Order: sequence, then structure tokens, then C-alpha cells
Amino acid sequence: MTAIDPRRAEPVPTAPRGPRIWVWPALLWGMMRRGDDLIDEQFDRYGDVVWLPLPRFPHFLPGGAQLVLLRDPALIKPLFTAPDELVDSAGANRALELLYGDRSLFLLNGPDHRRLRRVLLPGLRGDALATWATFIADSAERETRTWFGRDRVLVHPSMLDLSLELILKMSLSIPDAEMSRWMPPMRELLATATSPQATFRYGLRQLGGLRLWRGFRRVRARCDELVFGEIARRRAHPEIEHSDLLDLLLRAEGEPLTDRELRDQLFTILIGGHETSATLASWVLERLVYHPDIYARAIAEARDGTGHEYMDAIVQETLRLRPPLAFVGRITRRNFALGEHVFPPNTLILPVIRAVHRSAELYPDPEVFRPERFLESRRTPFGHIPFGGGPHRCLGDHMGVFQTRSVVQSILRIADLSGVAAGGGERIRRKALVLVPAQGGILRATPLGRREGEAQMIKNVPHEHD
Repeated sequence: MTAIDPRRAEPVPTAPRGPRIWVWPALLWGMMRRGDDLIDEQFDRYGDVVWLPLPRFPHFLPGGAQLVLLRDPALIKPLFTAPDELVDSAGANRALELLYGDRSLFLLNGPDHRRLRRVLLPGLRGDALATWATFIADSAERETRTWFGRDRVLVHPSMLDLSLELILKMSLSIPDAEMSRWMPPMRELLATATSPQATFRYGLRQLGGLRLWRGFRRVRARCDELVFGEIARRRAHPEIEHSDLLDLLLRAEGEPLTDRELRDQLFTILIGGHETSATLASWVLERLVYHPDIYARAIAEARDGTGHEYMDAIVQETLRLRPPLAFVGRITRRNFALGEHVFPPNTLILPVIRAVHRSAELYPDPEVFRPERFLESRRTPFGHIPFGGGPHRCLGDHMGVFQTRSVVQSILRIADLSGVAAGGGERIRRKALVLVPAQGGILRATPLGRREGEAQMIKNVPHEHD
């Protein structure tokens, strides 16, 4: 039971259960080599709440001297829905401040967060997304045709380029003629921000690892110049309307957003949605080509134009087994109780997404890729958390699923795909904060009907006895 000191209003922190600080080198080495398997071993040994003491210097992670890994949905729910005075839902995202800006929705709590969320939400839901369906389909088909004739295709790099183009269009309506000016600096910024150097420099930020990063600041300044220039152009011509996020932000009711607030929200959507959407689409295609029965049903739905119910289930099942992100973070502000556990202030609590998603209690045969489970029953609340949860749930969740579904169905309508990775699929590789296909989502693509056409040609060749 939770220990309560009668002289105080707050619960008293409980004794932690987890490995001691001197095993950190072995844990870090094990994480690089074995990833989720090692984390699962810690849960199996210590329970659904694992305490990991952090070295006080350097501070590699936000928070204080305690890191907690969490697997139990019953404890994740009160964590995600806790009020701002108890839990800081934005503090764990501080690593992104240099990239997104300090006025990003991801880095705000309280009234500022609620205000920006209300403004952005309409542009990332329902009808607003549907207006882009044809454009997404056309862009995906154009990209897919570049795959034909190649011996092998690396899907993930291809999806990164496609996703960046789509988000630039949906956020800023960048014309095709201007893409050559926008794409290179944006690509460079994204590649720099997700490089191993970024993680290393963030760990040494107290020594100036970020402040002295000239290469990153140079490319960020180039991207800032492009975005601020577009904001200024829009402000100079308010009579011209656009069907994009910037127009939505500029015309929002209430107190107008400053140029800095506009820039930070655009960077949040551009950068935050770019890598995760591309990674999700890559994993969906990777899963399909190694599961023939599921692939055949997905093809039938896409090519018959019968809807997208099964594809939505495929996307959700992919998010279960291959979520783009490994963790969602919260930092305690005061002594904070979850069940029988009480965490002191400045504890970084990380629900481990894949550990939750691979619970046999929630998902029978959890390692089996079976989209039907999302057609047969409702998801357990807070047992499926690829986008987090609560008031700080990722605002781009619908956009990511919609874009992925549209892209994948468009690909299946014009191409036949096959996997070429050994072992029936690809392992997971950590790329900064994102979990990507280890071999880049490698596959083969042939134009739809090529195999049937080749078979017909062979059939029509005259035989000696004819």
C-alpha cells in the first residue's frame, strides 16, 4: 500500500524497484544490441513499473535523478490525464525545442497549449484532410512509378521525400515550381536533427553541445528564412485564401498568432509529422509483403474501391507492433501517486509503447501480425498508445493515419510488391527517437499486370507441335 505521512498533504515516495545505477553501462550496451527484448526482461523481473536511477551529470534526459519505465495501461491512464499542476506533459519534449521552437504546441502546457490546440485541430481532422485525398493519391502514384525498373527499392527514403512534399503542400501550399527551393534545406535540417550527433550533443547540452552546433544553426536559419518569408507574403495579401494550415492559423478567431508562434507550429507539423508518417507507411508496406493473405485482402480492397476499413485495421495493427516512437514522456512536478507507487518531483516517467502493445493480456498472440483484431473488438483504453493520450495526445494522429492509408492504397492500385529481406521481414533500428526498418524497407515493385502480361505472352508463344 502507499505510505502516507499524516503530517503532510502529499504521499511519500515509495522505495524504487529496478536495477542499480552501476548497471547502466550494461543496460545501455544491451539496449543497442537487443532493444525491446532487454526492456521486456526488466519488466518481467521488476514488474510493470521499473525505476532506473540516472547519473546526475551530465543530464542526458529531461527530469531529475529518476527515470521510470511504465507498462500497465491502468497506470498510464491517470498519468496521461493528470492535471498540469501535478505532471508536466511538455517537459519531456524539451529536446525538440532547438528544432521546433519554444512556442511549439509540443512544448506548452495550460491555457497556451489549449488555445493552440483548438486553433490547429480543425485543419487536422475530417473534411480538412479529405480535401487532400486526390493530391496525396496522385503524388504517391507518381513516386511509385519511379520504383519500376529497379532491382530493389528502399521504401523508407522514398517515403521520407514523399511525406515532406505532402506536408509542405498541406501546410504551406508550396507550388511545384518552388519545391526545388524548399526541399533541399528541409531535407538537410531533418537529416541533421535525426543524426546520432543530435543525441550526443543533447546529452552534452550543459557544456554547449547544442549552443555551439554551427552546422545545425546554419541550416535551421535557411529554413526559418523560407517560412518567415511565406508568412510575410501571406500577411501582405490577406485577400488571397489558401486551403492549408498556415491559412487556418492566420484566420483563427481570437488573439492573432505572432510570426514566431506561426513559425513554431508550422515547424512542429512539418518536422514532427514528416518522419513519423513516412516511417509508418514504410512499416505498413514492409508488413504487407511478408504476410501474403493480408496483402491479398488489402489489394482487393484497394483495387476494388470498396473502402478502407481493412486498411485502417492494417495501419492500427502496424502501429501496435511497429510504432514509429518508442516512448511517451511525462515529468512529475510534485509527489505523484500511481497505484501503489509514489514518484518524487522531477521523475521522468516513460510509458514504453511497444511493451504495452505486446501484452498477451491485451492482445492474444501479441507477436502475430493480425489486423483482424482491430475489426473484431474495441481497443483497450490506453492499451494502444502510438500517439500518446489525454489532453496532450499527438494532434497529428488523424493526419498520420489518413496520409498512410491514402499512400499505401494508391501504391497497391498500380504496383505489385514483394519482399526481399532475409528472414521474412526487417528488424527495428533506432534512428534518434524514431523506430525505422533496419534495411530501409527494401522490396521489389513491378507495374500492375506485368506478371499477368508476361504469363500471357509466354502462353501465346508458338510451340513446336503447333
